[in-house]
Amino acid sequence: MRAGDLLAERQTLDGVIYEELRRRIVSLALRPGAMISENAVAAEFDVSRTPVRQAFFRLAQEDLLRILPQRGAQVSMLSAAKVREAQFVRETLEIGAFAEVARRWDEVNPDHRRAAGAVERCIAAQTEAVRQDDHLGFMRLDEDFHNTVIRLSGNSTLLGIVNHMRAHLNRLRFLELREARHEAEAVEHHRAILAAIRRNDVPQTEALLRTHLRMLEDFRETLFTRHSDIFS
Repeated sequence: MRAGDLLAERQTLDGVIYEELRRRIVSLALRPGAMISENAVAAEFDVSRTPVRQAFFRLAQEDLLRILPQRGAQVSMLSAAKVREAQFVRETLEIGAFAEVARRWDEVNPDHRRAAGAVERCIAAQTEAVRQDDHLGFMRLDEDFHNTVIRLSGNSTLLGIVNHMRAHLNRLRFLELREARHEAEAVEHHRAILAAIRRNDVPQTEALLRTHLRMLEDFRETLFTRHSDIFS
């Protein structure tokens, strides 16, 4: 096997392990505070420790794992303070990006037309995820919706920051979806936001997105109390 092929295979293994561990962490199948070892994961996936180590590194970069030398890794505890901080940063940046997209929107622009189609398909898939009670699928589609719009702002740095902020919020988002049952309302918000963007209605886009991002602000405080065992 050529060196390039070996690298591609390792990257594929990294990705598979990363995605599966991330799914378990976000869905709380791996609880905050739980210890996991490279050896155990390598044995489960029947791989060497190298791709496991790379997957752990990626998860640590998202603050989902803490690497403990000589001990393995620990699933990061959630932090109510960090959730509030991440929510503020995400809201501030994302509203600015969506407003910029609404300001520039041009129905004749092929990129904008393709993006509109992608967002409409995403909304349709979210509706199906609601019907199937698929919380993780709904979350992935929710990220797709927001990322598709943010990319049109042309600010890749902002997109990276927002996605990093989401990493710490995702486990709380899973709890919200499981307990608040607000998915159908969120889908309607997405439809209204897309319509406002396509009308070039910047103030309405900002107002709708702000309401959307804050829809569970009060319930979030309830979750902090109800699930105090997973918050540091």
